[in-house]
Amino acid sequence: MRYFIKILILYFGLVFTLNNAKAQNDDEIWYKISTEIALNFEKNPFEIRWRPDDHIFLPKKYLAKFDDKNNAARTDFMIGVNFWKFKLFNYSKFDEFGEMWTGIRFDYNFDLFNKKLLFNIQERYFWRLTKRADEHYYLIQFIRYAIFKSFQAGVLSYGKWNPDKDFDKGIWFIGPTVNFDFPHHFSLNLAMTRDIFFSSARYMAYLKVGYKIRWKRKVLTFTD
Repeated sequence: MRYFIKILILYFGLVFTLNNAKAQNDDEIWYKISTEIALNFEKNPFEIRWRPDDHIFLPKKYLAKFDDKNNAARTDFMIGVNFWKFKLFNYSKFDEFGEMWTGIRFDYNFDLFNKKLLFNIQERYFWRLTKRADEHYYLIQFIRYAIFKSFQAGVLSYGKWNPDKDFDKGIWFIGPTVNFDFPHHFSLNLAMTRDIFFSSARYMAYLKVGYKIRWKRKVLTFTD
């Protein structure tokens, strides 16, 4: 029952936030939905992550960006290693238009106040594997405070730049985020951010559904 209440709070919070954003300025709202499956190994530093569908929806004025569509689907695959508070991934991604990238992702994680305050800083750099794609760089800061054991609230900062363009020609969304941990290793993250570089109001509503698998090694014993 308590998880059902959390889902209701999340749903009505999303509806209120989006309606409030539209009331302030109906210029642009971007929507991003991502699913991720993470596989960890017991007593092993390696980690595999797969995002079968990372989907973005843009306003109609961006139709030409995605070949007369205003949305694009992408698949991501990561394989990495954990050491101390760091993670290093090889990160490859492929979209529905045949564009491909590969790159690196570097994570730094730390916590304060007996793991109540959580920090995640990510850097990603992608090299293009096809002519139409371009190289780009991400800087992501994810700060959360654990209000309850399975509920955290915080701030998400999400920036993307092309190394061949000026800093202010990129995008940098910043805004509040909430995260829910559910039974059976499911999690739900919702953020509502605003682009600080855009002259008018441009928002991005971000929803991520995650599922974690922990691979445990079985030890066989034989008796006479």
